[in-house]
Amino acid sequence: MTFGTLYSELNILRRRLAGHVKPALPEITVEAPRGDADELSFIRLVAWGYVMLNETARVPLGFLKSLPPWSTATALLPNVGALRTAMSHNLAFDSTRDVKTMRVASDWYSKSCGVGSPNSESHWKACFDALLRELLEVLALAIRACDQLTDPTDGARLVAELQLRLNREWPGHRFDPYVDRAVEKFGYGLNPVDVRGLQLTAWRKVLAAAREDQIDRVLTQRIEADILDYMCHALPAPADEIAQLLCYDDKAALAAALLALRGAGPDAARNVLDRLRDLSSAGAVPTTPVTNVAS
Repeated sequence: MTFGTLYSELNILRRRLAGHVKPALPEITVEAPRGDADELSFIRLVAWGYVMLNETARVPLGFLKSLPPWSTATALLPNVGALRTAMSHNLAFDSTRDVKTMRVASDWYSKSCGVGSPNSESHWKACFDALLRELLEVLALAIRACDQLTDPTDGARLVAELQLRLNREWPGHRFDPYVDRAVEKFGYGLNPVDVRGLQLTAWRKVLAAAREDQIDRVLTQRIEADILDYMCHALPAPADEIAQLLCYDDKAALAAALLALRGAGPDAARNVLDRLRDLSSAGAVPTTPVTNVAS
């Protein structure tokens, strides 16, 4: 049992899927392990397995695991994510989540090689073989579940459902235009890539549930709501800029204006401020900086 066996099984799954849906499984381009009894090879196997489970094959595996003879509702090899995180991130000892990740990784090591912190070739070999077996078991079950795609009764329906899921598996950058429109609409200077990183999983779930003719509308609604929540429904401009546009130097009057703008909602507030900017640039409103607001 070698890494070559694992790669061969993945290719079998790729061929089985390619006969029914497009795209099938993309190549995994992270560095493959070159040995089986050293720490680096184990680290590479963890990285390779993580990419397969959570990136390249995530959608097909998530679909196939609900079919006979697999039929499981549990996450696939959550220990792989814990191992990857424990090895590649600076975990904090005062973080409950990080400590749980460390414990999951340590427990897996103990089960696989007899110690919670591997430190010898025999330990790394045992860990490598254990993870290889787990990944092979996943692929073997997935390949067997592919038989359901040719079932005379349900096969066509299952293929159509899987194809729909693949069609809805957008790469992250396809959500960026929705973020750009939302931050522009609300006047927030946010980086769409950073915002996307926080919400991508939730947005993909919304995309998967949306009716075909309502995708654009539903995503716009959800992403606008998330942008507003992320900014705690902040006004579309800082208070000192609003004060200048209103020519207010009285703190009580400015506070009342800010509350009124907030109560009007983000769209109305943006329209009011845009109109004031237009008037200011046309010379209809003085642009003298306001004094005493921050004092």
